[in-house]
Amino acid sequence: MAYNRWDVVSVNFPFIEGMEAKRRPALIVSADRLRSDHGVYWIAMITTAKTGKRLHDVAITNLARAGLHESCVVRVARLMTVGDGQIARRVGEIMPKDRSAVSALLHLFIP
Repeated sequence: MAYNRWDVVSVNFPFIEGMEAKRRPALIVSADRLRSDHGVYWIAMITTAKTGKRLHDVAITNLARAGLHESCVVRVARLMTVGDGQIARRVGEIMPKDRSAVSALLHLFIP
């Protein structure tokens, strides 16, 4: 199955501290061309940020549309590359306002 930029998907996202991973939502941030040319997606972590919001986190403004049940942020500083087989399912998408905020941060770090 093909997914699109700004889709919220469910994946096993690894912890930065080690080899363990946790099933969590993530946001596809790569253009469709990355998938068509290389068969992969770049995704950003989505988290509840229970330990606190960090610099450069983007709050998701429409939880229902994103398919989320509690307040979450896109953690732009945490990116990962995945293939179709690593994505469990699509759960939603983010609003245009949130897309703009994420895009601006991506351009800050990947000019």
